Amino acid sequence: MDFQSFVTDYYQRFANALLDFDKGPLSEVLRIVDEVTEVGGNLWAAGNGGSAAIANHTVCDMTKGTHVHGADQLRCHSLTSNVPMLTAIGNDISYDDVFSTQLGYYAKPGDAVLLVSSSGNSPNVLKACEKANGMGLPTIAFVGFKGGKLRELAKVSVWIPIENYGIVEDAHQSLIHCLSQYVKARSMNRHPG
Repeated sequence: MDFQSFVTDYYQRFANALLDFDKGPLSEVLRIVDEVTEVGGNLWAAGNGGSAAIANHTVCDMTKGTHVHGADQLRCHSLTSNVPMLTAIGNDISYDDVFSTQLGYYAKPGDAVLLVSSSGNSPNVLKACEKANGMGLPTIAFVGFKGGKLRELAKVSVWIPIENYGIVEDAHQSLIHCLSQYVKARSMNRHPG
């Protein structure tokens, strides 16, 4: 296959993935984001590898990207961004506990947790979901492939059912862009000027 054919095929599969996934759960994700914002809670995000980058990017889009003067502001934080904390917990406790331990330190009632995992089977993400569920916090999963254990464990799951890491991650990032742009547009309508 030549490069131009590969590019066309990649973007065709990406477009199909975006058009074909079940968008119904996104309304529940928005409801959770609204509730967290309303009570002044925090949205905690976590993931590994490219999903860690999505978690970090989520902080920018769901905080600065949704800011409208006069509107309630979502507080969003990434459990992947503090490298000293990650390595201390990974070294002294276990890498499987790097997110759940931080949730134990930081999370409180009124918060919610977004877990991003292409496979849906990363042990540290699963432990974070179990911890958050045990604390009674809403849990959101963005998953791909077959959804893995996380798809069933999280209270709300958005599943991109395609077997390609790049396309799954592209789609997960687009979910954050779509949500944040909607929240901002809605806030601008409610708080003009």
